[in-house]
Amino acid sequence: MEGGFRSIMHLSYRDYRAIPEELRGTGRDQIDEIYLKENLIHSLPDWFFVEMAHLRFLCLAGNMIESLPTQIGRLECLETLDLSENALHRLPHTVGRLKRLTKLLLNGNYIHQLPAEIGHLHKLEVLEIRKNRLTNIPVQLSQCAALEDLLMDDNPGLVSIPTRLFNLPALTYVSAERCNLFQLPFTINTSTLCFVLLFSGNHSLTHCPLALERFAQPDYDAMADKMKRIKNPPCYRQIHCNAVPYLLNLPSELVQLCNRDRSGTVPHSLFEIALRASSRSRLTRWDHLEKFGLPQCLMNRLIYGAVACCSSVPCGKEIFSEAVLALVKRKEYARNVVLSVLFCSKLCADRWFQYNCDAYEELSWKIPN
Repeated sequence: MEGGFRSIMHLSYRDYRAIPEELRGTGRDQIDEIYLKENLIHSLPDWFFVEMAHLRFLCLAGNMIESLPTQIGRLECLETLDLSENALHRLPHTVGRLKRLTKLLLNGNYIHQLPAEIGHLHKLEVLEIRKNRLTNIPVQLSQCAALEDLLMDDNPGLVSIPTRLFNLPALTYVSAERCNLFQLPFTINTSTLCFVLLFSGNHSLTHCPLALERFAQPDYDAMADKMKRIKNPPCYRQIHCNAVPYLLNLPSELVQLCNRDRSGTVPHSLFEIALRASSRSRLTRWDHLEKFGLPQCLMNRLIYGAVACCSSVPCGKEIFSEAVLALVKRKEYARNVVLSVLFCSKLCADRWFQYNCDAYEELSWKIPN
């Protein structure tokens, strides 16, 4: 143990098969950090959560832990928890009690799903969950307003990421390479996001939303190889674009898609109007919407948020279920990158093309029969 204001226990690389008993009754209230990296630990004893309640840093990376007990919630002083390279299949819901946690490292486990309570970690700045078996990311994570780094690479079952996450106010770095993403968000927090790594290894992506154009990476694969990998699950809207020989996947929430050349001044549906009004009213935090007795269909859409915001500046109206879709590509690009743009109305779409016609070429599209 090192003296001073921050007491540290270095117990890594010692072939421990259990949490060492020497930690009990040895000035435990003064221990701030414990390193137990690369041992053979299978589980955490009950006494650990009682006697080590003052821990601020706990590293258990590289062990053989298969599950965490619910008592993990007692370590309320934890700021960093490193459980990378273990054998975890899930996290207990009590992880949401770690209110001071700023870093949660879970790389290299077998986790299928994160608990919804992870949204209670309002001080969380870094979440790393690479090389797991995630199939989805809970939308509750979008309540972690301090989140800066979100690393989700190498989760082959991950097909989508909630759009709300890309609009977190402090998010700087997000990566989900070598997953199985079928679509990307139409809106992102452009003021803070600097590093967006989503394109490498996600072979089922069929187009790039305009908001992510600056992060897109060149695709040098032959069209024949790309065609073999493209998938069109029935849970997505499919659009046929004449510029490419495969269907494009768009969010299923977009029940009504219009082409700007064929759409008139059709009024918005009552459902779309209600969603926009409810979203603008800011009645309460979206996780407490049950109190207002809203219909379930409205609650679900408000919880998951808008699909996009109108791309015409300064309109920016939220788009939930209806949109005017434009497909374009950069005129100076030789490669055939299809970019998708959503607008709330034909008027906004026409205005956008008026100012961007020199840079983008519009592509025709249709909804397949």
